[in-house]
Amino acid sequence: MAVIINEPSKSGIVILGNGRIARAISRYLKKNKTADKITLLTNAGKEVKGCALIIGALAGSLGQDCLKLALRYKKPLIDVSDLDAEFYLERKTRIEKSGITVIAGCGFSPGLVNLILGKELSLHPDIQEIEVKAGSLSPNKSFFPFLWCFEDLILEHQIPSWQILKGKKKKFPPFAGYRKEKFFGIEAESYLCASGFENLLEKPELKSFQCRVVRPDGFMTFFNFLQNQGFLKKENLMLSKKILEARKEDNFTLSEIILLTKNKKIIWRLKSRSRKEEKLNSMQKITAVVPALIAKMLLDNKIKPSGLVFMEDLGKDKRIFDSVLKGLRKEGIAISKHQLQTRKYT
Repeated sequence: MAVIINEPSKSGIVILGNGRIARAISRYLKKNKTADKITLLTNAGKEVKGCALIIGALAGSLGQDCLKLALRYKKPLIDVSDLDAEFYLERKTRIEKSGITVIAGCGFSPGLVNLILGKELSLHPDIQEIEVKAGSLSPNKSFFPFLWCFEDLILEHQIPSWQILKGKKKKFPPFAGYRKEKFFGIEAESYLCASGFENLLEKPELKSFQCRVVRPDGFMTFFNFLQNQGFLKKENLMLSKKILEARKEDNFTLSEIILLTKNKKIIWRLKSRSRKEEKLNSMQKITAVVPALIAKMLLDNKIKPSGLVFMEDLGKDKRIFDSVLKGLRKEGIAISKHQLQTRKYT
């Protein structure tokens, strides 16, 4: 079934998906007057034939359809769908032969976080340790706001992850590396998780690369209860989704990126916040602004390369990097960077 905002045109944008992130992207595209017409589609085919750009925001394995359609109709694609880097890399040659531009992992994390990592890795090739923390919280103690694709969120806590520890790539089960945390005075916990940064794990100079998901205090126990009691089984998932998404509270989405070079410690902090009565939650804001900004630059020919492009590749371009951060701050996303001198890395 298609949900039409406007009919697609030669200068129009087709958004594949009609979930919270897809609708938020549409909102920012219209606000920025990026295209004359925007179309949201849950099932797409020939409707994309007349558009200028596809933005993929489909859940789970459906996300693979975004690239399939982009290749079939030879349309540039900005993909927010939750797919591993390996999926795109396996199709890199075909993307290049098609002559289109595919910008993969263009959301928050992966996405904005990758942009920052790309920037720092280009400036500091001696970076040897990276730790990324990202997640969502509420000021209400132990309450977790379900802010984005429910199916993807559940899957995130059911699959293993790959990390680099002591220079070696290792596989970890869900919830490995449990750690107590505190953000904005809110008790939290974090664990090693699948990241969407897998292509960066191949850098031989990295001695440590950890990606940790941030959740409120007690979330692991709560998730295990849901899973053990059958609430997350396929036949019960939609009912659980309806119940857990129904409650609205003030919410934050955050990331902390820590990078260590031989003599520097670089810390980036990102924060989006929303009141419970706002139309967009904090995850919608910090995720949807990014592809909306990239789409405008792509259609204005300010992003030139064709073929497969990851966000860390765009981060190396100062003009693109500065423009994205300026656009995020304009939309109320807090971004800060701190740099400290440290003793020589040993």
